[in-house]
Amino acid sequence: MKVLLVYKHTVSIERLAIACLSAALKEKGNEVRLAIVDIMSREAILEMVREYRPAVIGYTAMTGEHDDLAALNREFKAFHEFFAVFGGPHATFFPGFIEEDGIDAVCTGEGDVVFPELCRRLEAGEDYWLTPTFEVKRDGEVFKNEKAHLVDDLDTLPFPDRELLYQADPQFLRNSTKFFMATRGCPYKCSYCFNVNYNKEYKGKGKAVRTRSPEHFIREIEETKNKYLLEHVSMVDDLFILKPRWWLEEFAKLYKERINLPWDCTVRANAVREEDIIMLKESGLRFVWMGVESGDEEAANNILDRAMSNQHLIDAADILRRNGVGLYTLNILGLPVDNPFESDLKTLDLNIRIKPTYGGTSILYPYPGSPIERYVKAQGFLKDDPTSFPETYKRSSMLDFKSEMDRRRIENLHKIFGLIVNFPILRPAAHFLSGLPLAGFYRAVYYLWYGYVYKIKLQPMNWRREGLYFIGLFFRMMKKS
Repeated sequence: MKVLLVYKHTVSIERLAIACLSAALKEKGNEVRLAIVDIMSREAILEMVREYRPAVIGYTAMTGEHDDLAALNREFKAFHEFFAVFGGPHATFFPGFIEEDGIDAVCTGEGDVVFPELCRRLEAGEDYWLTPTFEVKRDGEVFKNEKAHLVDDLDTLPFPDRELLYQADPQFLRNSTKFFMATRGCPYKCSYCFNVNYNKEYKGKGKAVRTRSPEHFIREIEETKNKYLLEHVSMVDDLFILKPRWWLEEFAKLYKERINLPWDCTVRANAVREEDIIMLKESGLRFVWMGVESGDEEAANNILDRAMSNQHLIDAADILRRNGVGLYTLNILGLPVDNPFESDLKTLDLNIRIKPTYGGTSILYPYPGSPIERYVKAQGFLKDDPTSFPETYKRSSMLDFKSEMDRRRIENLHKIFGLIVNFPILRPAAHFLSGLPLAGFYRAVYYLWYGYVYKIKLQPMNWRREGLYFIGLFFRMMKKS
């Protein structure tokens, strides 16, 4: 069966979920192509559908991308008959998305097994509308099927189909960093994250957190290194370090012996152990991503459900600094509290104390169906259901604050936060600078400083090979945000 997979944009990060689905589909004998909307002209995308004539078109959509992809789907439907499947976070957690005109099915969970099964049933004329994990429209009725069991042994799945990504966007071939995932799932219950609902919906359907064997994981990295340009490895597990000691020991040994490249990963502060960091640094660990969320402990623990003290964060940062491991902190501004800007300044001060290589920020995004969405509505920070959703949490807040000056200060602090963290001499002026009407200028400062720290200090790039791409990416992100 011919399948066309579609997603909106890349922003220099490989969409591993798409690559995994393609590998699973091809393993079952399907033919797969990929269209990336933002790097193709509209006519080129339409021509691809006319020429390829897929029987199934599968879209993955994050919140904010879904409207454009749904509109594109309707455009395809106007001239070609096919079965339209949507997946990804928005389709999974936004109630009623299946009712959108032109959508035939929604995958509400893990798709490696069930998506190929849906395609098989469609091709064989079997009861496709009863495929587990799917909501399916048929003859005016919506069938909402139970979740299939999660794949327990991830070693049984094929490696992600990177060739599909690189054919669709050849720039990925020239990017020296490639992305890998050893573990699926997260056991924590942060209120802004989809994992809370995801784990509830899969209760009784297998282990939420599953990890590949070190050997299987290393073989994927090794195969990628032998086949493509690879100079830096980025681990995109929700929490890479949250593994048994024996796993980390075996991984570090194999990685040093067979890969021996700098790498980065995610950590959680209360899981950072000095002996692990020393061992992983010896294998090539260059920097880590660590969630701070908020320096306002009351908001962090009672609203965001961080379940961790600021001292945990300080102690973890000290361990990393002592051992020469870079630190990229992840912070959330614009919280639903009485004095949100003052709360954000506490986050700024905590980061100045922690001294990360880069203090990264997002503006709180109450994703549909998340616990934080329910909270902001209950507290009056989101008075009406949104009629549209922004594609990015890097520009503005969706919340209703007391004044427009509060909004301006929060959104501006988001842009200059990283710069102030690295140059604390600016801290006394934070209140004044955040109140200035310089949103466009601050956006440019934000992306330039982020690019400098990330692509020069943390993960140095090859300017001759990648420079033009990342300069172009700067302008794309300015336009997007």
